[in-house]
Amino acid sequence: MHPNMVRSILTPDDYRRVYEILDTSPLDFDCGDLCAKRCCQEYQPGVGMYLLPGEEKLFTGNEPWLKWSFKQAEDQDFPPEWKGYVAFVECNSNCPREKRPIQCRTFPLMPYMDLRGNLTVRLDVLNGVFLCPLVRYPQKHPLRSEFRQRVLEAWRILVSDPLICSDVAWQSRNLDRDIRSPWRKLLQRVTFFRPPEYQ
Repeated sequence: MHPNMVRSILTPDDYRRVYEILDTSPLDFDCGDLCAKRCCQEYQPGVGMYLLPGEEKLFTGNEPWLKWSFKQAEDQDFPPEWKGYVAFVECNSNCPREKRPIQCRTFPLMPYMDLRGNLTVRLDVLNGVFLCPLVRYPQKHPLRSEFRQRVLEAWRILVSDPLICSDVAWQSRNLDRDIRSPWRKLLQRVTFFRPPEYQ
């Protein structure tokens, strides 16, 4: 691991608790059957995800299904409070389900924090609209209520870290801007795509 990682106040035990809470599925069946597990593999070169600060401690760095790199947080789309490096992982193959990172476990939901600091979860239209049928067709594939509740419970623990909280607020403002963008309005006119929570 890089010696100058973005630091978290969360412990490995906190992350293990979150992993346990998120040991659930969006649907009553394997949602990967709808898309050939597209989000569980490198569907195009260079696709991967950032681990949350401190989450890298749950991994050895030698997992054969992961390719590791470390990015300067200040050079990526993170809030200015983030100083140091963040872990970026790319999947070489389907990973063991019990080893999935948090962002995999919570997808297709993302945390959303309004301007008053109220936390909810929403469909991840920033990353999922062209990738995931659960985001693309939410009325056809409604998420299990237990999944939504557990994802929200997990994020409530995670945002107790001020840095993670600042990133959730940062990404929420990105989502606000994206929803108001001209291309999103065009997409809605062409495809009629509009998740219920954005109406």
